[in-house]
Amino acid sequence: MNRRIATGIIPLLSLIVSGAPALAADAEHLRFLRPIEIAPRTADELVAVRLDAAVMAATAEGYPDLRILDADGREASRVIRRATAVTMKSVRTSFVIERPRVRPLPAGGLEIEFTIDPEKHREGIDGFRIDTPLTNFEQAVRVERQDATGAWIPVGDDTLLYDYSRFMNTRQTDVAFPGKRHEPAGGTWRITVKETTLEQQSTLMELVRTLDETGEKERQEKVTIVRQPFRINRIAAWRDAEVAELRTADAVDHPVSDIRVEDEPKEQRTRIRLGGGRVPTTALRLRVADRNFGRSARVEIPREKKNAREAGRGPLVLGSARIHRVDLRGISREALAIGIPESRCAEYEIVIDNGDSQPLEIEGVTAVGPEYEAVFLARAGASYRLAYGGATDDGLPFPQPHYDTTAIDAALVAGQSPSPATLGLIVERKVEPVPPPLAARILGNPWLIGTAIAVLAVILALSLVGAARRLGPAGDESSGA
Repeated sequence: MNRRIATGIIPLLSLIVSGAPALAADAEHLRFLRPIEIAPRTADELVAVRLDAAVMAATAEGYPDLRILDADGREASRVIRRATAVTMKSVRTSFVIERPRVRPLPAGGLEIEFTIDPEKHREGIDGFRIDTPLTNFEQAVRVERQDATGAWIPVGDDTLLYDYSRFMNTRQTDVAFPGKRHEPAGGTWRITVKETTLEQQSTLMELVRTLDETGEKERQEKVTIVRQPFRINRIAAWRDAEVAELRTADAVDHPVSDIRVEDEPKEQRTRIRLGGGRVPTTALRLRVADRNFGRSARVEIPREKKNAREAGRGPLVLGSARIHRVDLRGISREALAIGIPESRCAEYEIVIDNGDSQPLEIEGVTAVGPEYEAVFLARAGASYRLAYGGATDDGLPFPQPHYDTTAIDAALVAGQSPSPATLGLIVERKVEPVPPPLAARILGNPWLIGTAIAVLAVILALSLVGAARRLGPAGDESSGA
């Protein structure tokens, strides 16, 4: 009988401890609504909306209580990531001119004609690069393009190519079009080199001395003039394009509230209590009126006293640093920030060890940390709003949603830049808290847990007594068998 009772009760208690499925928490239990203002669009588009301090203050860790809803109240898949910034950079692309036609001119110049296939090279070009192995030269070139009538139209003025490596490491072999305009790549072009042979003075000087019995009779200095052809290895057309580059946005300053400075003379320290607003924070930077100081400082948060074991433990230290400022006789340096791991705390405490020195005059504190954004796929013509801020009726956070983000992840990996969106005014509504799951209610009841432990102990004791009776005395074990 006892075995059957134990067999039935133990799986039941295991189910209770492991936890029953949680009740679904939908957007109707979220307190705040804000419209997402997006530019009009005619197709599905990736959109990113920046999460401000108001959203951070009301959401839980990991943002389980943050949802994006359409006009019908349906949730849209979203990805929370660190905010990005778009920077424009110039990227140069080029291609080599194929099959140029070369014709020497009677006066010593050189004409190079070539045709660019517009089907193969559709983008415009900004100029040509003349690749030559020569150094220490000056050469003038002219670029022309043939129009529909067959006439040659100059593209800008003559360009001077040069290499002054004899004096300095400087070289210019690009022929850029005027006005930074993109010329269509197709058509027939001509590059004219004014002189194909260059005269260069040798860097070596020949000195001839004639001597007789009385000494030096004559001295001659000879300088060699070297004539070298203007050798061209290849000609390439190039184009500069402005490309958007995504990078993680820099950390920004977040204002803090409710700053309280308390001097503790007995402990020889200053304690600064401040509200963090639950914004992501990676450093706290002090504003100090004093000059020429150096103190040890640390950032603490109080521990949650969940049980008697943790009641005697001190605060949790997030980070420490030596803050200082030196401004004396041309020496000027300071470091007033205390770095911490990224945290979202409602309150922080900064403790400054003064020793026997006078306390510092604290003017303020600034929180430094990253910004985050919600990225989602917005349908053409649809309107969206942000819903956030919710908890169960005993303070437990929302369950984390699990969305299908395949399309969003693929677009972000491919380097697509989401269109920016902004949040509108906050609308607060009265909602009912989400009931906690069954396991949380059971585990949160100490009387029920104590009763279950007592029942298990009694069942275990009865099972041991029954087993001992069946085995009998050690001496009768053989007869019993």
